[in-house]
Amino acid sequence: MFTSLAVVDDGPLTRRVAVAAHELGVVTTFVSARDPLGDALDAGADAIHLLDADAATQLTVARGCLAMGLRFVGASVEALAAVVDPERWKAVAADAGIAVTDPGDGRRIDVQLLADLGGEVVHLREREVTGGDDAVVMAPAPRLATAVRHGLCREAVRLVEKLGLAGAVTVRFEVDGDAFAAVAVLPGLQLGHTATEEVTNLDLVQAQLHLAHGARLVDLGLTQESIIVRGYAIQCRVTADSGRPGTRWQVPGGPGVRIDGDHHRSTSRLVAALTFRGRDLVHTMRRTRRALTELEVNGTTNVPELHHALTRHG
Repeated sequence: MFTSLAVVDDGPLTRRVAVAAHELGVVTTFVSARDPLGDALDAGADAIHLLDADAATQLTVARGCLAMGLRFVGASVEALAAVVDPERWKAVAADAGIAVTDPGDGRRIDVQLLADLGGEVVHLREREVTGGDDAVVMAPAPRLATAVRHGLCREAVRLVEKLGLAGAVTVRFEVDGDAFAAVAVLPGLQLGHTATEEVTNLDLVQAQLHLAHGARLVDLGLTQESIIVRGYAIQCRVTADSGRPGTRWQVPGGPGVRIDGDHHRSTSRLVAALTFRGRDLVHTMRRTRRALTELEVNGTTNVPELHHALTRHG
């Protein structure tokens, strides 16, 4: 494992990545989103993690890492170049017989995957994304037909294999009844990963770091048969019009409540991601609604919208 990791200091995932690295004995240094490569070199880091940066940003930094001798926590330059160009990844999908479409009004289902540098890929099941700004994420997707679930996961694995992606990857689908089609390939970490972690009991960030260092999935004990989903998890992304350092922040407590983000350092409307876990969908929904009722944040928040987004699931 590399010994020093540069982590972009930007958003609720900063501390999440730093904690995962610390548990592996990796020293972290925070770098700016404006010049992550320069800051990483100045800090003497061995590797760099871009949190949930878009694929174009990842491609730019990955190219820089090649030139500067840094390890990039993510996919290769070649694979990222294919993903950045929609026509290229859609052509790869079409050649493999995988249906693709443009984003529309369908049900949005994300499949979480991990891939190693040797081309092995596993899926960690799916999660549903609902609400404005993807404010509510549920894992696994509730009331999804078994045949559709298996089809989504199977096609996601095939697409990641064909594209040659490595690390953490999300493939987004739109589902209409029993039909589904891929609409996006999202390399790297996504904010919704916390819901998947809660139901699989896996640390996706630590898996990213191991995979970037060259570990194989099987070495990490990650075979498809070993990945088991238990219970349900719901992530709610809390935004506020006063999401800035020092804002009031009274968080809910109790078992099955997870908070990602640091409201004292928040400089955007996104204050934090709250993830709630329960033994089944009903239990998790009750816990989520109770916790949102206890939440206190200065200013106008999106909590009413979060409650509304949850109503479609009962």
